[in-house]
Amino acid sequence: MVSLRSFSPLAFRSCRNQACTILSPLRSTLGSPGRNYEVERVLQEEKSPIRHIYLARSENQQYILKYIHSVNYQDLEDINNRLRNTKHVRLLQDTIPEKSMFVFDYFKDHLLHLAQKDLPIDTTKRILKDALRGLAELHDQDIVHTDIKANNIFIDWEEDQNGISVRKVKIGDLEDAAHIPAGSDMIGKQAGNWMWRSPEAHASGPINKPSDIFSFALVCIWAVYKHVIFAVGDDELEEGVHPLSIVIERQISYFADADGMDAFLRYLREDNPWVRVFEVVRDGFGEDNPRRPFALWKGIDEDFKNLICAMTRFDPEKRITAREALAHRWFEGV
Repeated sequence: MVSLRSFSPLAFRSCRNQACTILSPLRSTLGSPGRNYEVERVLQEEKSPIRHIYLARSENQQYILKYIHSVNYQDLEDINNRLRNTKHVRLLQDTIPEKSMFVFDYFKDHLLHLAQKDLPIDTTKRILKDALRGLAELHDQDIVHTDIKANNIFIDWEEDQNGISVRKVKIGDLEDAAHIPAGSDMIGKQAGNWMWRSPEAHASGPINKPSDIFSFALVCIWAVYKHVIFAVGDDELEEGVHPLSIVIERQISYFADADGMDAFLRYLREDNPWVRVFEVVRDGFGEDNPRRPFALWKGIDEDFKNLICAMTRFDPEKRITAREALAHRWFEGV
């Protein structure tokens, strides 16, 4: 549960090289100098699983302090180090080892919220292209995000008489990211948020870079048309119906053709129990329940439609890459 209660100030001392000890702010450190972080507000505080996120200030700048489970701490630090030369990925700026915390730059907003404003299409394209650059930077290093969604795209912006001006866009929240070497896949995990998840992620893998691409396409649809197409409201659920059954039905309805569906089921491999689930849903379409392919939706910019269809092919091996998407004509001139 998000906690907005008042939070008494406290301070952490950290070391970029982890060579010194966290001490009281009134005491000095040995080795490389540390930095004091004074917590201003609790942004999120959960006990099970532990999830603590704080807004803090140091040297007149705001930061985010985020608890990282000790099991993932070293792997995530290694992933961040792999990405040090990137420009569009939000990376840790500091660590507080004894508190198992990472320190990140503070961003004013994220895309899930900002896209609700009446943004000019050129501004939306700029945000999406910069975020896609970040995704390409991850994939260049064989790092798969696995949790692409609109609120993991961070934006600094300001508003004046001329409207909203975007200063900086980065893709972030790498806590579920994984280094997946060429020739390997992630299997056995329903990675990501169910409203933004790829079909193969629903089926617990194999998950790889194409899964991020599918999810990013859903982010693009949200940013441009203000619609989370796989969100399922309570009023849409009949008794005993799980939201995922509706999501999978929509995924097949909007993005699967016969060849793509067959290739997808082969991609899952025949021993995957989700194969039968997708087959049952696929076979449920007919005259009384026709498919509604995204390629035939009305009122959609044709270049945008072409981009989305290329990113959401049901066969993961046929989806375009992040670098190919960046070169798509919809992004020309951005």
